Amino acid sequence: SRLALALWDSVPDEKLLQLAAEGKLADRGEIDAQARRMAEDPRAQEKLRGFFQQWLGLKEPDAIVKDAAAFPMVDPVLLGDLRRSLDLFIDKVVWSPESDYRQLLNADYLLLNHRLAPLYGREVPEDADFQPVGFSGGERVGLLTHPYLLTSLSYLKTSSPIHRGVFLTRSIVGRLLKAPPEAVEFHDADFNPAFTMREKVTELTKPANCMGCHSTINPLGFTLEHYDALGRWRTEDNGKLVDPASGFPNDEGVPVLLKGAQDVAAFAIGSGSAHRTFIRHLFQHTVKQQAAAYGPDTMAALEKKFTDSGYSIRELLIRSALTAATQGLPAENRKETAAR
Repeated sequence: SRLALALWDSVPDEKLLQLAAEGKLADRGEIDAQARRMAEDPRAQEKLRGFFQQWLGLKEPDAIVKDAAAFPMVDPVLLGDLRRSLDLFIDKVVWSPESDYRQLLNADYLLLNHRLAPLYGREVPEDADFQPVGFSGGERVGLLTHPYLLTSLSYLKTSSPIHRGVFLTRSIVGRLLKAPPEAVEFHDADFNPAFTMREKVTELTKPANCMGCHSTINPLGFTLEHYDALGRWRTEDNGKLVDPASGFPNDEGVPVLLKGAQDVAAFAIGSGSAHRTFIRHLFQHTVKQQAAAYGPDTMAALEKKFTDSGYSIRELLIRSALTAATQGLPAENRKETAAR
């Protein structure tokens, strides 16, 4: 039951019930084999889609609103296409043979159809369905620059380095943020009309009581300033060249220069804190408990397996489910499973 709940959010199937009745699920090797079988089932795929919805904090298309005068092309069909593009990209990475977490962060393509391609500066055949379309020069960097995510993390007319920075801080690089002592709303009209968005955010957050968090949020958010409120690439903002570069402390506290989304992706790929954040989110979504509930060494074991597997998302799903399913087995059986 624990295996089925973890991988399917459902009850065991006939195969699992039969093996349980025969007493074969006391064997760690059999449990491992069943977990791998079940991970290929559409129910496991749906479970992972739910994880990405939660991890990325995705809004539904009908919850995204843009200024009609600034973006007359935005309608429910376009927003639905953008969401479909993101979902297909995630599926493509997760269910590839490698299932590589790193590809989520640094893939240099988007899945575009005939409606989306012109909006993002590309051409595909008329009436073409979604297909991979490559970009060069660091214009597209996996999830971090997917238009649906960037669109949802923007204001009505403009980008939002604050929303984007909070997302990158909490979900991608894995840094903790305290609740702000006082919520301050952004009003575009409050600033010098000649300011760029970066200049406006810098002005808004310069008080000392803001910088406790914004010294982390702002540098990450600014790395995505090459993307407008629809996630389209731009080189200028309000008539000035975009400046996406900022210093940001690495896991050891040493400042590094992040010059754009590519640098953020590389930072996360090389960061133990980022890996642990991803593992914690996926584990908790899978088994509905924190890893610490399964022992003090669980996180370290999951992190090692994640690294040893080539950062396989699918393998992490299986390992998370097996951790829950083997709780209570004799210690030698658990060790045998962990070694597989």
